[in-house]
Amino acid sequence: MEFRQSNQSARFANPDSADDEQARRDSYIYLGSVLHGVFSTIRTTADIEPALRRLELDGILYDATLTRERIQQLIRNRLADPRVAEFFAPHWTLFNECTIIDVDPDSGQPRERRPDRVMTDGQQTIVVDFKFGREREEYHEQVRQYMALLQRMGHNNIRGYLWFVYANRVVEVNYS
Repeated sequence: MEFRQSNQSARFANPDSADDEQARRDSYIYLGSVLHGVFSTIRTTADIEPALRRLELDGILYDATLTRERIQQLIRNRLADPRVAEFFAPHWTLFNECTIIDVDPDSGQPRERRPDRVMTDGQQTIVVDFKFGREREEYHEQVRQYMALLQRMGHNNIRGYLWFVYANRVVEVNYS
């Protein structure tokens, strides 16, 4: 009998680094991957605890640096922002990490787009993309593309947001 790393935990594993700066950067990326995984699997705040339990069982939360309690506290702090809490309200019909297939107009080839979170209540549709680094114009363009796809799919009253999780900053993306 032997122990092996689970497939899930291998997805998040970082190579060891002797360089402190690199280790901090790796830790930052690792935490972002874990948080993204949590946010992409939960529907409402009631789903946080089961999602974290699943990460523990899968071997993703495994040491004193990255505990379920630490992640849970960080998530709760972020969800204290009413704009963010609204993204996880129970009244939405939710499409988490659902692929939208489109055709590239230049090549005619199919391409996949995968917004982090699309929510609708029948009157409005909201697309949110989670980000864990610095703001970039390409992120705005990415959300605008998602909004255009949703409009072509027949959705109306579409709003798009970038949520910079570490900074807990929500930026509305203008679509014209």
